[in-house]
Amino acid sequence: MPSDTDSIFQEAAWRDLVTHDGVFAVDGQQRIVYWSPSAQRIMGYRPEEVTGKLCYELVQGRDPANYGFCRRNCPVMMNARRGRPTPDYDILCVLPTGEERWLNVTVAIPRSKRGTFRVVHLFRDVTRRRTIEEFSRKAGALLRQLLNEEKAGSPDTLELDSTPLPRLSRRESEVLRLLATGAGTRRIADTLGLRPVTARNHVSRLLTKLGVENRLQAVVYASEHGLI
Repeated sequence: MPSDTDSIFQEAAWRDLVTHDGVFAVDGQQRIVYWSPSAQRIMGYRPEEVTGKLCYELVQGRDPANYGFCRRNCPVMMNARRGRPTPDYDILCVLPTGEERWLNVTVAIPRSKRGTFRVVHLFRDVTRRRTIEEFSRKAGALLRQLLNEEKAGSPDTLELDSTPLPRLSRRESEVLRLLATGAGTRRIADTLGLRPVTARNHVSRLLTKLGVENRLQAVVYASEHGLI
């Protein structure tokens, strides 16, 4: 780590002791100037291996459309140079082991009285969430295809399911969307500001209303019927 690193990055190192997120920072040329221990845990690179390297050559993140998001003058850096915030985003990275991992990234632009330009990235592993979302999307698409094929092959039969869709409350819709991201009871409770037992009750009532047995079936049903 460069000797002239200001107090912002001393603070970043301290924050890393209490956050599960990985943290790294780059300068105006997109060279890595800070790499936290949790960044090493998530990505597999040691600080001495990455300090001074170009972030986009190291991370090589791709967006959900498989487009190279991490690049010279990426949207994050363009926004940072203009003092604009960047919404959090997901990228797919390849670890040193060759394993692919989805990361969700939050960007911060610290204000430095010394005029030092830095862009801080906080990131966490969301591979499980992305996997569940992709599974739900594919499962829903497959079910719709099967239903359409069966309906097309039996034009004289009654509709397979004429039961009206359940009417969900605003809270139930929020819980359903969180289930689709792979959220568990604790995360649902934290996100919605509920007690875990209340979140669990909402999930139970939602499963009953949808007529399904478990959370995965709820997500598939919701995807199939356009509820999410």
